[in-house]
Amino acid sequence: MVSNVVYPIAGLLGLYTFVSLASLVWEGIDRKLVARMQRRIGPPILQPIYDFLKLASKETIIPNTANYMFRAAPVLALATAIALLAYTPMGFTPILASKGDVIVFIYLLTLISFFKMLGAISSGNPYAKIGAAREATIMVSREPAMMLAIFTIMWRIGKLGVEEPFSMGTFYQHNIWEIGTPMSFVGALILLYVFAVWLASEIEVGFFNIPDAEEEIAEGLLVEYSGRYLALLKLTHSIKAFISASLVVAIFFPWGISGYFGLSGLSANVVDLLFHTLKVFVVLFVVQSVFRAVTGRLKITQAVDFLWKNVFLASLIGSLLIAMEVIM
Repeated sequence: MVSNVVYPIAGLLGLYTFVSLASLVWEGIDRKLVARMQRRIGPPILQPIYDFLKLASKETIIPNTANYMFRAAPVLALATAIALLAYTPMGFTPILASKGDVIVFIYLLTLISFFKMLGAISSGNPYAKIGAAREATIMVSREPAMMLAIFTIMWRIGKLGVEEPFSMGTFYQHNIWEIGTPMSFVGALILLYVFAVWLASEIEVGFFNIPDAEEEIAEGLLVEYSGRYLALLKLTHSIKAFISASLVVAIFFPWGISGYFGLSGLSANVVDLLFHTLKVFVVLFVVQSVFRAVTGRLKITQAVDFLWKNVFLASLIGSLLIAMEVIM
């Protein structure tokens, strides 16, 4: 009975430590890569870790207009991100995998944005409120396409025979490419595009750097945050980017390498986690680094139109192609 509680908690803490370091290192790699693309030198790769430690040691200034949720929001956002790790496929079945846990995953992922918006609104700063309004607008525009796609994929994979339908662990039992029909293959490619755009909007890069908009509304949601609260929010954002990319990897590139070496147990999980991290870095390089380096920022109205008229429509078409064989 004790092991049923201790082992998951120990695994979650270990995973949190690893993902925190890996996500901050990736942020440094991303900054260096984008700098090189723009013919700059860029900061050291470990600069985000230095920045986090420096911010955590600095004085935190609380605006006179802020209420208690201003202090609570960064802590709640990070706690939500840590809880989300327990339901995230990381090269192996999630720690708390269960039937229907995709609902919990989506709920926790959107809850992170909700706490950020709540903290921004609670600051009393008008720029933060503008950023929060934009965050809410983008969130309700990007999530429907992702939810339609992931539920369709899980429903279709369930037809192949899985132990726990609509569980994040199903991607390691069967994957979207195993469906095998020409229509499903085309549908999978369309949904890969959908998830790539969704990921870019989730981590707010390129076209979708709208809620922050440093040049326009001075960091948007984070304008009043400083010190350890800003450090927590920056760390949460990095972890969220890693988790979001992990979802894309698990759906479209779920294969591990531990089986080729005959590994099992903890050693297999460690090897698959490292290989999963490499795939996450590759996905983030394409969706984050390259996309951020070659695109500008859309207006909020343009982004909403694009997400509904282009991305959601593509999600609908791709989902229909994948489901067509069963429906017909």
